[in-house]
Amino acid sequence: MPHKDSPDLSVIADRVGAQTWSVFQTLRTRMRQLKGVTMKVQYEEHSREPVPAFFYEGRQLFHLHARGSEINATIHADYKSRSKLVDNPAIDWRLREQVRKRTWAGLTIQNSKDIAQLMDLVKAKYQLINEEITGKHVEDRPVAF
Repeated sequence: MPHKDSPDLSVIADRVGAQTWSVFQTLRTRMRQLKGVTMKVQYEEHSREPVPAFFYEGRQLFHLHARGSEINATIHADYKSRSKLVDNPAIDWRLREQVRKRTWAGLTIQNSKDIAQLMDLVKAKYQLINEEITGKHVEDRPVAF
């Protein structure tokens, strides 16, 4: 019996090349390491394609469009979280600038460096949702010098 967070991904695998599939699997593995994150594959009518989306506490962290040799991630930020994401120096400045200008950021993922950039933004959003739910601010652990 498949894991409840293991939807049939053949609909994605059939749309992408081998290297892109490998990048997708790496990203999916990284997301599964975040406690409580689930993935659903939804069918999007206007693009007519399956769209994997990752959720935490019932809220979408981001969704992907995967085809050919490209994966495009879109992460949405509501008004309250936008300012926190824009002011977070751990997030690549180009992504912060996108969020500053609109309610979402888009990133093309082709390799592990791109995954790392997306994960910085995803972890920040994950933390914001967690703080909202628990009412507690999670302090970063101090770095020893």
